[in-house]
Amino acid sequence: FGGFILEAKYTDVRVELDSQFSQEFAHARAPIPAIGGIGRFYVVPNISITGELTLFTVPESLSKDYNAHYTDLDIYGTVNFTNYVGAKVGYRSLDLGYLVKKDQGSFTLNGLYFGAVLRY
Repeated sequence: FGGFILEAKYTDVRVELDSQFSQEFAHARAPIPAIGGIGRFYVVPNISITGELTLFTVPESLSKDYNAHYTDLDIYGTVNFTNYVGAKVGYRSLDLGYLVKKDQGSFTLNGLYFGAVLRY
């Protein structure tokens, strides 16, 4: 199947860095609208591969004091052992950044993940 995604996420990020010389932290909160799509293909009836991409951008050309970007990519495979139990393995990449006047931040997270699927 294929689908269209229109969503609003509320992101709350707090990052701390401690060293023997100093302690730094950053905290950012913002509602983020996003648009994207999802697609799923069943290799066999109990094994599927899914890809989902959502993104949002406020380009630098609109204002030199405000810009932002948000990209969330999730690709995963699911094996369903029964109608109620399965396993999932995937790759996720999240990239976001912002500039509001002189305050700016960026965050990138990506890697493999494993999970269980439980339905009732």
